[in-house]
Amino acid sequence: MHPLVRGLAERVAAERDAPVSGVIVDEIWLRVVEGSLESGERLPTVRQVAVQLGVSPRVVERAYEELAARGVVGIRPGEGTFISLEPPSEEERDRHRRFRQLCQEAYGRTRELGFSLDDLLDALAEFRSVEGRTARGDPT
Repeated sequence: MHPLVRGLAERVAAERDAPVSGVIVDEIWLRVVEGSLESGERLPTVRQVAVQLGVSPRVVERAYEELAARGVVGIRPGEGTFISLEPPSEEERDRHRRFRQLCQEAYGRTRELGFSLDDLLDALAEFRSVEGRTARGDPT
């Protein structure tokens, strides 16, 4: 089994409530940020990942498409999917680690209070909406 797929399988098992495509995006992004996936490296095929994780190939396709939209990977039809992002600086990696920790803490606190991830996301969406109106000077 490809080391990336092994790591994905562990994350998917650990984060049972999270969407699998999101876990794939997060894990690949994290590995690029940490430097364990290098620019030009070929990722396992959609089919390989889907079979190993026991999910629909469409789930993996969505993840790879999201990574492509973010500029992390390049998809070359007939050739594969390749890391296309240069690793960020140590300062940027540290910033991302701290942000990830903040997200994990917020999610943990949300669960402690008896709320779900969807509740947290809804609250953040509402906050974003209010902040946008405030920034534009719209009445709330």
